Amino acid sequence: MNKRNTRAFAFGILMAVIAFGTAYFFIKPNQSENRKIDENSAKEFLQAKGYTVLTNEVYTLLQQTKSEEPVNGNTEEKEESAEEDTELDEGSQVVYQLTIESGMTPGEIAVQLEKANVIDQAADFGNYLEEYGYSNKIQLGTFELTPDMSYKEIAKVITKS
Repeated sequence: MNKRNTRAFAFGILMAVIAFGTAYFFIKPNQSENRKIDENSAKEFLQAKGYTVLTNEVYTLLQQTKSEEPVNGNTEEKEESAEEDTELDEGSQVVYQLTIESGMTPGEIAVQLEKANVIDQAADFGNYLEEYGYSNKIQLGTFELTPDMSYKEIAKVITKS
């Protein structure tokens, strides 16, 4: 670029800044910045958008009634069924023995875990291993895995990290 082109370019930038500055400082928006919103107009606006507006006292009262136990006679039945559910959950903890042998790919490992219902989607787990760099660190051996483990926990177990 020569001197003349550089000056023309600089002049063009100067004109653009002046035009934008003029528009920014002299053209006022329709709404005033000092517009005050009172409580009633805020309530009306929120209710028009589908929200429910509560005072702090009403909200606290709702939280207290939610946390209290029901007064009816069915509480004993609910407690007994809850105890049975926890006993079943403790006894039904399924542990899957995953054996990783030489030459297995992360995709094959993910398919085995999906067949054993340890993970939901083999492709998602395979992508997770690749994305976070676990696919290069997988160790050989036998590992105990459970269905309630996250992808990160499973990856740490099979990489021994």
